[in-house]
Amino acid sequence: MKQAVNFRLDETTLTTIAVLAKDLQTSKTDIIEKAVMQFAASRLNRKNVLMQFAATLAADEADAILDAIQADKSSKDIDSAL
Repeated sequence: MKQAVNFRLDETTLTTIAVLAKDLQTSKTDIIEKAVMQFAASRLNRKNVLMQFAATLAADEADAILDAIQADKSSKDIDSAL
């Protein structure tokens, strides 16, 4: 059974939902439900690809990659003279 919920969305998002619902001849609820499910599926797919890659690495290789990512992330300099 569906439940009524409240969300605050900006005007652009509301207009997009309304246009999609009209173009696809479906309800706004259906648009939101499908969008959420598609978003969840894409996140899961991305996670699965990462996990497949991770399984090909030895523990020390994975640690070295993580260390390099952390070091790169920490060493970002911002050029304020843009």
